[in-house]
Amino acid sequence: MCSMSTPDLNVQIGERLKAVRERERLSQTEFGERLGVVLRTYASYERGERSLSVEVLKALYDEFRVDPIWLLSGLGPNLGQGAASRQQLDLLVEIIVRVERRLVQSRRTLPPEKKARLIALLYQYFQAKAGVEDDYVEQALAFTAL
Repeated sequence: MCSMSTPDLNVQIGERLKAVRERERLSQTEFGERLGVVLRTYASYERGERSLSVEVLKALYDEFRVDPIWLLSGLGPNLGQGAASRQQLDLLVEIIVRVERRLVQSRRTLPPEKKARLIALLYQYFQAKAGVEDDYVEQALAFTAL
């Protein structure tokens, strides 16, 4: 059987694979499970010790919309240009809902530009947190009144 991969290529693919996993905020175990492989197998992909199978490439596309051309070559759309992950979209939706609820409760409105900037700042802040905190949303809204 002929292999088109090389150790250097496998390392590069492993780095891109790790970037996708980190973008999704999953452990190696969780990510491997979503791809249908055990931790040991997945970890060997990320370290570049093993070539990806066609089944794993398909699972990466199906589960995370990873462009196989980009994964294998580094060419084409990168992570930032692809579709946002489900977790990113869920976070954004949660922030928007909480901001809107707080505005309704306080009988306030914000101009669209100001609301968009507030949501963007909250999104940046909560990306590093475990979840959205109502107190912080309330404080941020209080600053918008200034």
